[in-house]
Amino acid sequence: MKRLTILIVSLLATYYSGISQSSLGKTDDLGRIAIAAIVPDEAGVPGGAQRNLQNRLMQVASLNGLGATENAAQFVMVPMLSILNKDVTPTAPPMVSLTMDVTLYIVDMLTQNIYSQTSIQVKGVGTTEERAYTQALNGINPRHGQFRGFVEKGKEKIIEYYNSKCDVIISSAQALAGQKNYEEALFTLMSVPDVSRECFDKCMQISIDIYDEFSNQQCNEYLSAAKSAWAGKELSKVEENLGKITPDMGCYEEAQQLVATVTAAVEAEGGAAWGFKMKKYEDSIDIQKMKIEAGRDVAQSWAHYGASKNFDWSWLYKN
Repeated sequence: MKRLTILIVSLLATYYSGISQSSLGKTDDLGRIAIAAIVPDEAGVPGGAQRNLQNRLMQVASLNGLGATENAAQFVMVPMLSILNKDVTPTAPPMVSLTMDVTLYIVDMLTQNIYSQTSIQVKGVGTTEERAYTQALNGINPRHGQFRGFVEKGKEKIIEYYNSKCDVIISSAQALAGQKNYEEALFTLMSVPDVSRECFDKCMQISIDIYDEFSNQQCNEYLSAAKSAWAGKELSKVEENLGKITPDMGCYEEAQQLVATVTAAVEAEGGAAWGFKMKKYEDSIDIQKMKIEAGRDVAQSWAHYGASKNFDWSWLYKN
């Protein structure tokens, strides 16, 4: 089954203020929602026709807003095809005739919500079933007015969903963090698109606190591993683990003390000077932005590995 690589949308966008949590936001917010066009293998469209259909859906997305590439999108447009009638004509050569409904959905790949849908009936004839599919799908006109309404409704529903569910999203993330499921908690917060501006701001602030909890847990694990390595006189493993500890982590000072201890011991034993140095940040670094970006990386890693089983299309293509 086809797995989709999801890249979490940029989280360090300019912050906005001044909208109520229940409002949809300004019109320009709608224009900033990027929608990718995907035709999953589960849709059952033959190879050549599949590429043709994806190109047409990409045109629908780009003509009615901001299009996105498959690996850089949270919101996607996907099709579902239903064969209404299929005949093989008694001609020489025989021809395949298809009549089908093509239903398009705008969905959120992270939450598996459907925000908008529209259907169109198409017909095609060809010497093979694939050619009949291709001719039928050529009947989809990306400039048709129904697609503009379909895309606009989807974008409005996306903003409405995240604004109205913000408290639920935050509560869910905090509950996950309370269970020490920090990666999934960060993933939940990072799923909120920046067009839901007030909710996005809240989630980014909370993500800093959760990232602190996560990084402190990691710090203690790295420090413990470094101490064990030093007990076994394995300097390379001491360096490996201490090298993962950054100044924003709670055990940073204790790690520095271990560095001093190891350095003094190595010198006392007459060994070559141990030149390991702990990581440092420049004074000008924006720690908050750094933590948000680090939290985003944690969430992205979890999405690729820990949650990969969730990113298939069986929830939509059930049969």
